[in-house]
Amino acid sequence: MSTQQHDDVLDFPGAADLVAAGRTPEPDAAVLAAALSAVRGAIDAETGKATAPAAAEPRVVIPLYRRRRVLASAVAVATVAAAAIIAPVVSMDGGEPAAGAEAAAFFNSMAKKAASSADGPFWKITSTTSAPGTATKTRTVFLSPDGLTAVENGETLSKPQPNGMSWPVGNKRVGWNGLKNLPTDPSALRAKLAAGKTGAAADEQVVTEAGQLLSFSPARAELRAALYRVMAATPGADIRTEVSDAKGRKGTEVNWKYVGADGPGIAGDPHWIIDPATGGILEESRTAAEDYDGSGCEPSDGVDKECTPSLSEGDLTSRQTFLFNGPVNRIS
Repeated sequence: MSTQQHDDVLDFPGAADLVAAGRTPEPDAAVLAAALSAVRGAIDAETGKATAPAAAEPRVVIPLYRRRRVLASAVAVATVAAAAIIAPVVSMDGGEPAAGAEAAAFFNSMAKKAASSADGPFWKITSTTSAPGTATKTRTVFLSPDGLTAVENGETLSKPQPNGMSWPVGNKRVGWNGLKNLPTDPSALRAKLAAGKTGAAADEQVVTEAGQLLSFSPARAELRAALYRVMAATPGADIRTEVSDAKGRKGTEVNWKYVGADGPGIAGDPHWIIDPATGGILEESRTAAEDYDGSGCEPSDGVDKECTPSLSEGDLTSRQTFLFNGPVNRIS
């Protein structure tokens, strides 16, 4: 290629940066194919040519006076297309890399579902809980500004609290009214949830507290949507579709390889199974992040009557399956 031809082809905004970047690794075949398809589409759009299958495409000859404009557009589209396919979502706070594209897309779609959910004066949660060495229990809990009312095996237990219900948010706790005042801007909400921690510890705290607010609080619809948008910019999530919960309901599982302590000597990784149709959490569980020999636990009457048995990495340490989780007009 002559110097004049080189200048013609690379005469577009950003060309100097591409030249300065030097040699880059060979792209993934799937990425290259997708980018090539985008380039062809851009060229076809500018030349007015209908898109045809790659194998049947004739060679396109573009007059010299139009070539620079078409190639500039094609390169721009290719750059954007490749970035959209392989680049992770940018972190909101400049910290660790944000969630991968698949996880971010899923969480953002759940935010839209959550934004259209209902609100109410009280909150009702019916769930089953289980853990190694313990029997599965079913309990219904009503949350209200005055406290908590639980119904288990036909027995009602009320726990009025002078200061009302409260939930951890960062390094503080917020009450019923405090939830209404939490910001719904994802960056501001992330800062609240991460307060007091940095790095991976902040990410783990954000995931833990967001999970509590989504599964065990009367958070309004706008706040639930914002929590999912925070999740879309929080790193570490792996996604699996068509996963069954303990009741056989299908959902999308999200899990993180964090190692927060569940109890003496135990480190657990959080898992959520989310209903993609509603954005509601069907099930929360934790699995052992490493092998555990059962040491470091002492039974205590009235608190923990039994110790967790020895576990292998990946074994279930706790599970809560939600049968109903939503607003109600009365406690009954």
